[in-house]
Amino acid sequence: MESDEAAVLVEQAIALIANDAGEARVAERIEDALEAPRKEGVDLALVSRALAVVERPGQDGAAPSETRELLVASLGGRLPSAPEGGEFATGTDTGTSVVLEEFRPTRGIADGGDAALFALALVAVVVGVWLSVQLRPRHSIRELKRRTATEKRKENREQ
Repeated sequence: MESDEAAVLVEQAIALIANDAGEARVAERIEDALEAPRKEGVDLALVSRALAVVERPGQDGAAPSETRELLVASLGGRLPSAPEGGEFATGTDTGTSVVLEEFRPTRGIADGGDAALFALALVAVVVGVWLSVQLRPRHSIRELKRRTATEKRKENREQ
């Protein structure tokens, strides 16, 4: 069920941006916020600017971040679902309404620490292979079975 409060709809638009729901869904939620009957606590001029950023042709990578900043600013920097100060989290209520940016870790070797870990892993593999060659038994299991079988046949012939 959709809310009739603009502040709640703006917060939902922020959540859609954080979850990469797509420009169309974000724009729809912002339009709903602009048309909501209860507009208390929302700067509609900033919400309109956020809608213009979302609908701007030729989107760049900074558009979602810019839209999110405008929407948070339109709420006065505080999300409506944020708890009032001093309350402790209880049960399933985490007591937070923080919407984090999307986390995209770099791929490959990004810095000196990654290079050092890669080098250590490579050294561990080389040392492991070298140790497996050096510490292997002189005789294979197949060879030992063959010797045992040959010895048993000799014993049987001697009897």
